[in-house]
Amino acid sequence: MAVRRSKTVTIHRRRFLGRGLIGAVTAAVAMLVGPARAEWRKMTKKEAGYIAREKSASQMCAQCLYFIDPNDCVIVQGPVSPRGWCTYYGD
Repeated sequence: MAVRRSKTVTIHRRRFLGRGLIGAVTAAVAMLVGPARAEWRKMTKKEAGYIAREKSASQMCAQCLYFIDPNDCVIVQGPVSPRGWCTYYGD
């Protein structure tokens, strides 16, 4: 009766450390390059459904979490009125 021997895989210390170093460098480069690729683009007023209002309302840009005082917005291009509104209004 023949006995089958399983083939054991051995990895040498140099190969293990080399592969670990390559993996760590690759991860570090990916972390540094990843955020640089993702650029935030503000929407146009038309894309956001922006409406400039004359009178105050219950929902208006001045109360929105994206509004930057006195007349800017995180997600909409150009100056916005504090009394304005868009479809991305957030409390």
